[in-house]
Amino acid sequence: MEKEKLTLIVEDDLVNSELLEVFLKRKNLKYLMAYSGEQALEIFEQHPEIDLVLLDIKLPKMNGEEVLLKMKAMRPHVPIIVQSAYVFDVDRIRFFEKGCDDYISKPIHKKLFYEKLAQWLKIDIE
Repeated sequence: MEKEKLTLIVEDDLVNSELLEVFLKRKNLKYLMAYSGEQALEIFEQHPEIDLVLLDIKLPKMNGEEVLLKMKAMRPHVPIIVQSAYVFDVDRIRFFEKGCDDYISKPIHKKLFYEKLAQWLKIDIE
């Protein structure tokens, strides 16, 4: 039996975090929540079974770019999808240069979100 996939959601905005939770719950996917960069790093360190990270870039205190660099230093094989309202190419390029594996712009579109989850978690999402 294949192990159940685990996603870490890093999102400080309550509305956005609730939306992501709903998307994952609808597909019966397991997840953990972090509302700050510091909390995200703590959870990431404590849970080596995390398969994917959904990372907001605009976080209080420690920004998402810093979190991205630290997570990739810890476990470079774990895919990180940056989610951001920054939609300019220069921003996207900067995120990829720092090590993100994929990018999704806000507001998040459900169909594209599920396609990216299926791709990075290597699962079928119906």
